Amino acid sequence: MAEIQVFIDKLDNRSFKSSDIELLVRQLVQDTKLAKVKVEKDDIQWLHAYQFALQQLELYLRQSESTVHVGDWREVAEDFSKIKNLIDDMEQNGIISNVSWNPGGLVLFSIPDPLCYKEYIYNAICNYVKKLYRYSF
Repeated sequence: MAEIQVFIDKLDNRSFKSSDIELLVRQLVQDTKLAKVKVEKDDIQWLHAYQFALQQLELYLRQSESTVHVGDWREVAEDFSKIKNLIDDMEQNGIISNVSWNPGGLVLFSIPDPLCYKEYIYNAICNYVKKLYRYSF
């Protein structure tokens, strides 16, 4: 469990980045092989949806990689329904506003309060990981 705790600590310290998702996924896959956790494709797809959300925040804060594009979830997440659910939930909770879906596969939105947005995403990721490990932290 010590390996996964590194990610939980980064989430708690608010230093977790979108690029950490791939490292987290690798750790989850490794822990699945060791029977510490059961991770399925659906779980990885949710983590990729959260990765997209973090990338959009990093773009907003001008901290993103040059390969990240505004609203383009297709390079990160493979399940549109998870992106749609996440965006709808954030909009309903006032985390984002002015949501616009482009037929080409983009979703554009405004981030009225970046700190609130960051808290929402960090909490969602942390809760998801803890749920996978059955709250053993």
